[in-house]
Amino acid sequence: MADRIVTCRYLKAFNTQCTAEAIDPDGEAVICARPAAEVMRTVSDAQAKPREKGRS
Repeated sequence: MADRIVTCRYLKAFNTQCTAEAIDPDGEAVICARPAAEVMRTVSDAQAKPREKGRS
């Protein structure tokens, strides 16, 4: 018997759920490679920007 395939929980445009296989089905965030890459780009861009004065 084959293991159950867990799909990505990311919601695309118009609340359409992504149907790709999740990277880590048992993980806290059940997403596939594409949304994971988008998150990494967003984090990288945020870390590259200089912080404003008065913000910690």
